[in-house]
Amino acid sequence: MTSTSSPSLKPSSGPAPRIAPGPRGTPGLGSLVPYRRDPARFLLRLQRDHGQLSRLRMGPYTVHLATSPDAVRRVLTENQSNYVRGKLYEQFRLVMGTGLLTSDGRAWRGHRRAMQPAFARSAVEAIVPNVVRATEEMLTRWRAAERAGEPVELVAEMMRLTLLTLSRSLFGYDIGARTALLKRVVDDSIEVMFPHGYVTEMLPGWLPTSRNRLIRRNRAIYDQVVADIRAHHAETGEGELVRLAEQARDPETGAPWTDREIRDELLTVYLAGHETTATAACWTLYSVATHRSVREELEGELATALGGAAPEAGGLPALEYTRMVIEESLRLYPPIWLYPRDAVEDDVLDGYHIPGGSSLLLSPLVSHRNPEVWANPEEFDPRRFTPEAVRERPRMAYFPFGGGPRMCIGNMMAMLELKIILAMVCQRFRLEPVPGELLGYGDSLISLRPTAEMWVRPRSRGGADHG
Repeated sequence: MTSTSSPSLKPSSGPAPRIAPGPRGTPGLGSLVPYRRDPARFLLRLQRDHGQLSRLRMGPYTVHLATSPDAVRRVLTENQSNYVRGKLYEQFRLVMGTGLLTSDGRAWRGHRRAMQPAFARSAVEAIVPNVVRATEEMLTRWRAAERAGEPVELVAEMMRLTLLTLSRSLFGYDIGARTALLKRVVDDSIEVMFPHGYVTEMLPGWLPTSRNRLIRRNRAIYDQVVADIRAHHAETGEGELVRLAEQARDPETGAPWTDREIRDELLTVYLAGHETTATAACWTLYSVATHRSVREELEGELATALGGAAPEAGGLPALEYTRMVIEESLRLYPPIWLYPRDAVEDDVLDGYHIPGGSSLLLSPLVSHRNPEVWANPEEFDPRRFTPEAVRERPRMAYFPFGGGPRMCIGNMMAMLELKIILAMVCQRFRLEPVPGELLGYGDSLISLRPTAEMWVRPRSRGGADHG
């Protein structure tokens, strides 16, 4: 198929669009084996070896990796209706159902509009006390760990923190007693959502395989959690996101959302909201801990702007260097590091033909390390995000939250949480990484979690006891 509305397609009388370069792969499998072995590193090598637009085979599928700002902008904004959720999202639906992350078209637009008020600036700023309270609870535990001479593990700590913040802020429900159970269920769910190419993934869901039993067990736990949240809302009226979902109506028929629609949207926000923010917080804290000059400049700003006080909504804009540190961490370690799309019709990106029906990968992780755009891309340098430096870069060179109409609905909430967490931790502690397994990333399609546990020792700054 050839799009008649795509302004960048060459007229039929002109030269035919080129086929993008890429690895030859092996017969039948293409590049599946090296991709499965280390997805992130494989895609980074693909950009290094074949440029900003490359073509590869993944089993029976043709896939393109697009990393230039122009190609990203075309896919996410200029011709976004041609690029839809596709084959690679089918695994996500096994866990999340059909929510904002996995839906397209009219259904997605109606649901996005219904939920947007919970993520408006005024609503987001109202959650500051919840973030401060949950972070304070965590820091009290860290002070006890320091006294006992024990390290803390950042991934588990950040997952617990962001889960508490999200459940209290959007659901009006304190999920704290279930955090250990839900962490295990989330870990299992991520394993399910990442396609490994196993035969069991291709078997029908009704067969009693261990994988299918795990999916059903996790779904039952999620269903019970959502039912409890809705029951709590019915009793107390608390939970802005629950209220919006309960009151939502189909814009064309006027019918209320079904129980399944409500469940899928609440579950999508729960899974995507706390997992991605926690992952970003881990990498940001670890990056500060391993870059002394960054840590010292950050501590100086916090002392000047906050003077030891807890952050408040009105004072957050003054934390400019804090913002730059977070932005640079999101450049190197974007929590959602891969955006799969399927092309509906033919298109041209960077002068190369993209066939309709083929799959396309956008990767903030790879684009953010594109040497055509970023000088010394592996270096951690927050000064890349001064206002002047940002103005000089091409649009869509940086897209940790996606872009266009489908930009992450929770981006403002995530940035607010990250600012508060980073500020409060660095006011109280300096974190010393515990030597151990070399940290890696990018072994799944979901989030850029570290591939090993991230142990640190919290050291009170100046020996002061803030607990």
